[in-house]
Amino acid sequence: MKLGRSLPVVFLGPALIVLIILAAVPTLYAFNISLQNRTLSAPDADYVWFANYIALVGDARFLNALWVSLKWEVLTVSATMVVGIGLAIAMFEAATPRWRNVLTLLFIIPVLLPRVCAAFVWKFSFHPLYGAVTWPVRALTGETPDILASPVGAMLAVAFVDVWQWGPVFAVIILKLMEALPPQPLEAARIDRCKGWEIHTFVTLPMLKLPLISLVLVKAIESLRSFDLVYVMTRGGPGIATETLDMYAYSQGFIEAGKISYASGMAVVMLVLTVVMFTMIWKRLNR
Repeated sequence: MKLGRSLPVVFLGPALIVLIILAAVPTLYAFNISLQNRTLSAPDADYVWFANYIALVGDARFLNALWVSLKWEVLTVSATMVVGIGLAIAMFEAATPRWRNVLTLLFIIPVLLPRVCAAFVWKFSFHPLYGAVTWPVRALTGETPDILASPVGAMLAVAFVDVWQWGPVFAVIILKLMEALPPQPLEAARIDRCKGWEIHTFVTLPMLKLPLISLVLVKAIESLRSFDLVYVMTRGGPGIATETLDMYAYSQGFIEAGKISYASGMAVVMLVLTVVMFTMIWKRLNR
């Protein structure tokens, strides 16, 4: 009996230990480097302790990257959830089971594309002269809009591509969750002559509260891994309008200055902010 109860620990223990080591060792190593003044040209360095973190506070470009990252998180997470919930409700109400299966296959296609390939395709689609997105504007007005040259346009364009990849997938997940709900509450709401939006607002979505919270956290984690998408489409531009924290850390560590310790400090700050953000989201949505 005792062995049966401890069996999950026996099987999961080694894997958990490996995962902890794989996560803890790089984190501690990065924190150790962030306390030094190491660069690519001078790998042997002295400890400066928290000087790199103090420098970050006065770095205007770092503060801008922090603000851009915050806007990116809010924009992509909220838009993905709105699109996912909206498409899921539309399929649940209007599509037959056969069409739901067809749409499910179609909705999975965008996320199966490699992020870099999707970024290149959409970057060309936003081209002011040859892009498919800008073609209607050129045809109607004769103007050549350069969307990626505008700070607001570039942010919205990159966020659109991110939502285009992940919104349909979230719609499929939410649809399957809705199909697994017990039908009695929905039937009772229809008997009470509740409208469709009332049923889903006050019955369906509250029943899916915990799964939706999990999806928000998953999307927040995924949005932090958008370096490849932003780099291919805008490279942080125009200027530094779309430069996120990971892009700025990469630039400082390997492209512009070679400040490995400074970039490691930014990575540690990103980790701390991520933990704080996830804790706040979980407490806020789990009330």
